[in-house]
Amino acid sequence: MKHLIINHGAKVRKAIALTVAVTMLSALAVTFVPATTASAATTTSATTAAGKVISIAKSKLGTRYVFGSNGPNTFDCSSFVRYVFRKVGISLPRTALAQSRVGDYVSKANLKKGDLVFFTNTYKPGVSHVGIYIGSGKFIHAWPRSGVKISSLSERYFTVKWWGAKRVIGS
Repeated sequence: MKHLIINHGAKVRKAIALTVAVTMLSALAVTFVPATTASAATTTSATTAAGKVISIAKSKLGTRYVFGSNGPNTFDCSSFVRYVFRKVGISLPRTALAQSRVGDYVSKANLKKGDLVFFTNTYKPGVSHVGIYIGSGKFIHAWPRSGVKISSLSERYFTVKWWGAKRVIGS
């Protein structure tokens, strides 16, 4: 008789656990956001973050370039990008090469505001320069002799040196 009670107790515990699990799943189903709404919210959030990134970056236009500096009064290319993204809560590595290893690859044709753009063989072999895409074929970056400035991706120098782009906002 004791054996039957133990088995009966185990079945009751399983039934209770199943009931609790179904109840929890039902509660989740009620609060679950449809994919289209979640996607729209993510897109809006990414657009807002990109706008903030560009605004912060533009506020630094004209800031002097110093190789190896970390800002906020002087920058090199990667410290500028790192500084700007840190201001919106996105942590990036220190160098252009390391930054090129994070995020999702984006083709040049699919660039969005806030994407990182990379160039190769600028002062050393490999990825060696980074900027932030601001739309309309332009990007903002810290450049020797000019400091923080806006350039066009269609300038010959940058078309020849193009490496690729990465998306770190909303990725």
